Order: sequence, then C-alpha cells, then structure tokens
Amino acid sequence: MTAAHPRGRPHRAESQRTQQPRPAGPIRVGFGRIGRTIRQKMTLWSTRETTMRVVFQGEPGAYSEQALIEAMPGADSVPRPLLRDVFETLVREEADVAVVPCENSQAGTIHQTYDLLLEHAGRLHITGEHELRVRHCLLAPLGAATETIERAYSHPQALDQTAGWLRERGIQAVSYHDTAGAARWVAEAGDPTCGAVASSRAAEVYGLAVLAKGIEDNPTNRTRFLVVAHHAVPQAEVEGKTSLVFSTANRPGALHRALGCLAARDVNLLKLESRPMRGEGWEYVFYVDCVGWATEPALSSAIREVERETAWVRVLGAYPRSV
Repeated sequence: MTAAHPRGRPHRAESQRTQQPRPAGPIRVGFGRIGRTIRQKMTLWSTRETTMRVVFQGEPGAYSEQALIEAMPGADSVPRPLLRDVFETLVREEADVAVVPCENSQAGTIHQTYDLLLEHAGRLHITGEHELRVRHCLLAPLGAATETIERAYSHPQALDQTAGWLRERGIQAVSYHDTAGAARWVAEAGDPTCGAVASSRAAEVYGLAVLAKGIEDNPTNRTRFLVVAHHAVPQAEVEGKTSLVFSTANRPGALHRALGCLAARDVNLLKLESRPMRGEGWEYVFYVDCVGWATEPALSSAIREVERETAWVRVLGAYPRSV
C-alpha cells in the first residue's frame, strides 16, 4: 500500500526570504566563556527552583536537541517548528538561550541562521559554539526492512547528506520540515514502505526500528551549532572567535581594503562568505569569522578601521573558539 504524503504533502523547508534591514552604525560588545556562564546561570536558577530553557528548531529527537543536550546537560528543551520561531521565542524571553545550526561540513552554510542573526544584531548575541558529529540512520516502523523502503522522509539537509546512500538503494528522497518530525510521521503512518532519515535517538523517542546506521555519505559529517543569548558576556582567558558582518560600498577594491584592515593587525580569518542583501538589488553583505575576542586591542582596533572602510559593521558575537 502506498502511503499518502504527511498531512497531504511533505512540508517544504522554511523559506530563506528573511528580511535583512540595513543596520545604522556599528555595535561593539564584550563576551565570555559560554560554559562558565551557563554553569553560573544554572546555579542561580537552581536556587530559584527553575531550569535553563533552551529553544531549538525541530521536534524531540532532532539533531538540534541532541546538540543542546551535549552542550547544556540538564536544561529544559523548548522545541519550535521553524528557525524564525526560535529567534522570536528568544526575543520574547520565552527561553533563556537558543541553539541553532549554522553550517555543516558537507552541505555548507545554513544561510537563514545568518540572516536571522543579522536581523537581530544588537538584541541577541552569539555566546558559544558546539560541534556535533551527525550520524544519520534509516528508521522505519517495526517489522520493516531496508528492501521494503520506497521513500525516505527528512529535512533537505539530511537528505543531501545521505543522497548517495539512498540513490544506491533506489529510495526516493522526500523533503520534510524536520528530521525528528519525519520520524514521528513515519511512526504514525506505520507504512513499511516509508522510512525516515534521522538520529538513533529519534528512533527511541518514536518507537521506530533502526534499519541502517551511519548512512551519511561523508564519514566525518559534522554540524556546527551556535549558542545565542540575550546578553553578551565578558572576555575569557581562552582563545576566542569573533563573528562579524559588514557591507561595503560598490566600488573597486572595497572588500580588499576592508579585509586589509584585519590583515594589517595580524587577525586570522577562519571564514569569509558573501550573502545578498535583502531589499537591495545586487548588493552584498560579508560574514567573517576570525580568531580573537572583539575586546582584544588588536582586533578591536581592526574593527574600528573596518568601520571606516565599510558602510556598516555588526559584531554578531565573540565566544570561546571550539571549532
């Protein structure tokens, strides 16, 4: 029997059409070690008989929830269906911290996360990062076998990361809004021809069989997550990482001069990526990750020089470097 698509049709991935307002002027802030800050907060909240609330995108069993469990054990997880919902929940102070994916070692950058970080620059701050080793599994109802699976539902990123494995077995990839959500639907449908690409924890949560483990095409598949909070925290005595975003004037050599400000201060770049500026035809913003704390003299001076060479600069966060 052929199963109907979940709720009539599979969910599409959340739209990337996030508005990016042009910021007016730079923001410079201080930061600190996320682990120490989280322990301090959890100690404080425990005296109030409350627990840290951490919002994530997805449903119970999602990789984002797994990342927050590893990074902040003991915290209460707050699921939200879309990335935008995660940020809005944090802004409304219905959660204390958010854990959001920003890039995968195979599929690349998750652009909407960066779009939302820019949209909320100055109100929310990156305060940490966590790397998760992603091990995809093929899940199905009890009694099913790999040979019976005709369609596999999952988030587009997970399907992209397992495309080769699925193609070799003739399994059709069907997009769903979330890996754990796909697992939940497969469990509810009970159709032995339908599977889900998700985590082994999702199998436990929804009572599914694990037909195959480690089906990702890249055996070192990893996703980097960012910890986002309401407030920046002071610089710590560990190596830091600072995330910037800026826009340059549309003239020859503008990007070269901006990056030259960092090079002149011996600032080591870890990432450089351009994104179209929403609402501005053929204009771009540049996201930069660099080694160091935004409050360190060399990097602080470099950022001031970048401000003079660009239309605007935002510091999205500075935090202990772990990736």
